[in-house]
Amino acid sequence: MAGTEVWFVGVRTAGSLIHRAIGLWGDLLPTPCEVRGVDVEPGSPRVRYVELLEELRSAPEGVAGAVVSVHKVALFEAGHRLFAELDPIARACEEVNAVRRAGSDLRGYARDPISVGRVVDRIWPRGEGEVVCIGAGGTARALIHHLLAVRAEPVRVVCADRSDAALREAARLAPRPIVARAGDGPWDELIAAAPPGSLIVNATGLGKDRPGSPITERARFPAGAVVWELNYRGELNFLDRARAQAAETGLEVHDGWRLFCHGWAAALGAVFELDDDPELGERFAAAAAAVRPGRTPRL
Repeated sequence: MAGTEVWFVGVRTAGSLIHRAIGLWGDLLPTPCEVRGVDVEPGSPRVRYVELLEELRSAPEGVAGAVVSVHKVALFEAGHRLFAELDPIARACEEVNAVRRAGSDLRGYARDPISVGRVVDRIWPRGEGEVVCIGAGGTARALIHHLLAVRAEPVRVVCADRSDAALREAARLAPRPIVARAGDGPWDELIAAAPPGSLIVNATGLGKDRPGSPITERARFPAGAVVWELNYRGELNFLDRARAQAAETGLEVHDGWRLFCHGWAAALGAVFELDDDPELGERFAAAAAAVRPGRTPRL
């Protein structure tokens, strides 16, 4: 193996652009880095996450740590006692998305609130309207943490999910109260009721990890909204429907590419114990621009 290995814990990791992007980021990292995908099905038993952490702890010396995508909440819940150290944000959000090996110890970090915050501050800087976040998983928790604990201006956050338990956890961990909406969806009416200029987020994973969309083709976005699809690959029906309305209603539409780059920059920074650099994600995005997905919308 040339260079250092970092595990990527996800669902279908072979399809991730990280395998093409990591080589383009070599000059921005302290050492050559290779990524090994580790697929774990959503909803796996707790023992699977414990086994994963034990495997990482006993891996060869060249394995620096891991970056975790879908499973960051489950990994914390099942394995937080196996970490020698957890950073304050990991404890506050009860999730881990970056793991660094330090000798025989594991150190866990929640870097998603930082990377999500850096992107949302760029795409929705004025904070007009409210936030409608469909999905109450780890990235939704990260977004809520940033909006309610870091940003100075008050904002109303509406979070919708089919899981009552996920919503209760999101509300429990939120620094200030949020509005929870439980149900199976689709969430057309919830989105349409948001004030103009609101931030509308698809944090469900539908369209990437699982087929489908949290809205139907009849959904209408509020005028001047910022629409953020957190996925950057897959069906992306949510993204297509927003783009189809963008010119008519003045929408600003973003996919998950920038978040992908900032997320990896923040997580690898923790794995390699780098000084925090808010602009590293932008440099990652520029370096990997050639492999950014291009696609024809499907409506």
